[in-house]
Amino acid sequence: MKAALFSIALALAVAACGRQEPPNPQATVEATRQAEKAADEAKPLSDTSLTQIVKAALESESSLDARKIDVENREGVVALHGTVASEEQKEKAGRIVGSVGGVKTVNNQLTVDESTASTGATATLPKQTELPKPGELPK
Repeated sequence: MKAALFSIALALAVAACGRQEPPNPQATVEATRQAEKAADEAKPLSDTSLTQIVKAALESESSLDARKIDVENREGVVALHGTVASEEQKEKAGRIVGSVGGVKTVNNQLTVDESTASTGATATLPKQTELPKPGELPK
């Protein structure tokens, strides 16, 4: 008898542990409001800090020469000036800057100067001269 009562009590305890309370929509709405309020009250980055973060992000991309890119920032509106070697690099710089937290708008004023592209070493070959035919003396 004691074993039967113990088994029933154990079964009820296990069933009670698996029961979930339905979500409280009011609590979820309140938590969302509190999170939004905290985000709104968060202190934004200073212009100087955001500019440094943007420059660091550009410098971390090895395919860009960040030394040739000037960054201006005012309240999250970032302007890029300078030169890059290709249209792809210009677009990449804009994407990198746009992905930095705190950047609201990117004004990409970079210019493409393909003469700065590193295409490898080039050499000027000397003009070929005619070789003498067999039996002829060189001129």
